[in-house]
Amino acid sequence: MRSTVFCLLTLMLSQFSAPLSVTSAADEDAKSYSLRYKFTPNEFVHYRVETENKITVQLNQDTQTSANSSNTLKHYRVISVNEEGNGTLETRIDRVKMKVQFDDATPATFDSEQNPEKDLEQFKPIRANISKPSRIVYSPLGKVISIQELKVDGEGAKFEEAQAPGKLDQEKTRRLGFLIPLPEEEVKVGGTWEDELDVEVALSKTLRKKVPVRRTFTLESVEDGLAVITFKTKIMTRLNDPKLSMQLIQKTPSGTIKLDIERGVIISQDVSLDKAQVGVFDGKGAMRAVSTRLETLVDPTEVAQKEQTTEAQ
Repeated sequence: MRSTVFCLLTLMLSQFSAPLSVTSAADEDAKSYSLRYKFTPNEFVHYRVETENKITVQLNQDTQTSANSSNTLKHYRVISVNEEGNGTLETRIDRVKMKVQFDDATPATFDSEQNPEKDLEQFKPIRANISKPSRIVYSPLGKVISIQELKVDGEGAKFEEAQAPGKLDQEKTRRLGFLIPLPEEEVKVGGTWEDELDVEVALSKTLRKKVPVRRTFTLESVEDGLAVITFKTKIMTRLNDPKLSMQLIQKTPSGTIKLDIERGVIISQDVSLDKAQVGVFDGKGAMRAVSTRLETLVDPTEVAQKEQTTEAQ
């Protein structure tokens, strides 16, 4: 008797629980999310960026490989926020450690905290940008509104809106940096949005051509207030010249971004690329580019402690 009652109860529970679980899943699928950056005046946001790049060129029986890696600390400070929620962000590179190697040769290294007199010539442009501030006005959707450049004259130093032609377009077409574009409308899990931009290829020493590129973003999941977003990049114009395609070989990365919805801050960006192009030397040879970039939100206090520990060792 007990076994019969138990079976009946189990059957009844399974009949009642099934519709509830389906409804719960349906409600979850139907939920939409508003993805926005939230800027707070005087807020500091720090990131560590670790990159690895390797390019291999092959022609006949000869193969040449160049590889570089870097570890960068950077941050932005929110200078001000207007009524529309647009934030003026002052961005800085705080430290760079880099290694460059060709084939089996001794690697060339750079550390921005070492004596500048030890810098190799190839690293001097990098040092020139360390701690050099720039200001960019972003919308809550990550759209670049304007660029401000630091001007120094007899009256002192001040930021002014960039007047150089193409400066704004150049900033928009940079690789994924501090911010990524977010969708204007609320989006459900599985929903997508696109970002279109132009990148340039050189037809000759003086002539350049713009090539349209599309990045497609997908909201993969939301858990505990953390949105996981993936993206892919596609060249929208067919290029029949391998020499032009070679210039775009590093322009089609894919990756995963994690966004804290409540704070409106990117937690991490994991970006990678593995592309090859054949016929780059008048129909012969090939080139392959492999790269990774991991950008992670960090506590500046922890970074300072780790740096001190590493140097002590």
